[in-house]
Amino acid sequence: MRPSPWFVRIISISLVLPLLPILFTQSLWPWVVVFWGLVGLCALIDILSLFTRRWELQVTQPAQAYVGEPIPFQIKLLWPTRRKLHSRWIAETEAPLEKNDPVFQRLSAGETEFTIELQASRRGEGQLLALWAEFRGPLALFQRIHRFELEQPKLPILPSLPFVRRLALQHFGLWQQREGIRIERLPGDGSEFDTLEKYSPGHDMRSVDWKASARHQNLLVRRFRVERNQRIVFCMDTGHLMADDLAGMQRLDHAIHASLLLAHFALRAGDLVGLHSYAEAPKSWLPPKNGIKNFHRMHLACAALHSAPIETNHVRGLHHLLSHLNRRTLIVLFTEFTGTTTAELMLETVGYLVRKHLVIFVALEDPELDRPLEKEPRNADDMARALVSADMRQERQKVLHRLQHMGVHIVQGSVDASAAKLVQRYLEIKRRQLIG
Repeated sequence: MRPSPWFVRIISISLVLPLLPILFTQSLWPWVVVFWGLVGLCALIDILSLFTRRWELQVTQPAQAYVGEPIPFQIKLLWPTRRKLHSRWIAETEAPLEKNDPVFQRLSAGETEFTIELQASRRGEGQLLALWAEFRGPLALFQRIHRFELEQPKLPILPSLPFVRRLALQHFGLWQQREGIRIERLPGDGSEFDTLEKYSPGHDMRSVDWKASARHQNLLVRRFRVERNQRIVFCMDTGHLMADDLAGMQRLDHAIHASLLLAHFALRAGDLVGLHSYAEAPKSWLPPKNGIKNFHRMHLACAALHSAPIETNHVRGLHHLLSHLNRRTLIVLFTEFTGTTTAELMLETVGYLVRKHLVIFVALEDPELDRPLEKEPRNADDMARALVSADMRQERQKVLHRLQHMGVHIVQGSVDASAAKLVQRYLEIKRRQLIG
């Protein structure tokens, strides 16, 4: 129990009031006494309203939550009196759950239900430990602070499927109608034989099957479809550079969301999708499998990935990946580098991958790197930041150009645009039959 700032101001005024009868007239004394009495009565009403029998608090949490998305906790407070009070609520959490802004709630008589929304900026297992409540009396003269100890289970924080769906709708709309998701029966698309059909004006004469036409004594053309059962492996670097914050989430989380977006489309197209992760050593391996039911398997595997505060060993990680691949595969590599010096070993190892496989290198752009270049420098500090930023950007472009000359497909852009570009590059590779 403590006085409110409003009550402290009233008390300060009441201490000054005795000066009025002294300075002006003694007839003001009764009014001073009446004012003191009213303040005391109001304070007593507020104090009594905050003393109550034991209350009960029930908290309902979701079975799972998604990184970067609001996480609702349903609060039910059984208030044993008929008094209506104002309250303010703050959650005490365990990382990766984050504290919320204060929630103001008017408590009705008997029972009150409301929602507190928390967020998590990274994946893991968070927990709601306690709720701090500040109750104010009906006259707002006194406050009572109480800590509700909770025994809530651990809450798994998974990669955000709603975020992936928003990306898909934002960039592709009704994606199922596009090429690659359903089997397209357009001539010249793909190399897998689909069927024969009767020739009609407008067909390419190069697609005529002369042997079949002779057997049936009718001019027939071959129809093809997009290849299926091609292998795609997402290769995740989980070193310390992937823990950088981009747009409120770790770089690794953005890489996972882009992977899930492409994995969903590739599985719908009939391809096989797998996952490989590494840091200082290989971490996990998920063999490629097909079928949309394996998207849940991919989602859980991505949820188990966590960036570690250690240097990445690209040699061990990528050579371990090579040992698992026995046929030509599309490898989507998510990693980060700081300059040409630190990228040398990565470039050398990626060179081994390109010899047998098709590699897409995803470079997520950090907007903070370009910010010093977007404004006019006003002092020496601004000039130094701009020079460092320009130098880092130049070093980054050198590495990307070297990768491109090696035959690596580069996908570069912001965290949202790169996911869309990755899917578009996948479509282009399918159309050009580059996987084999």
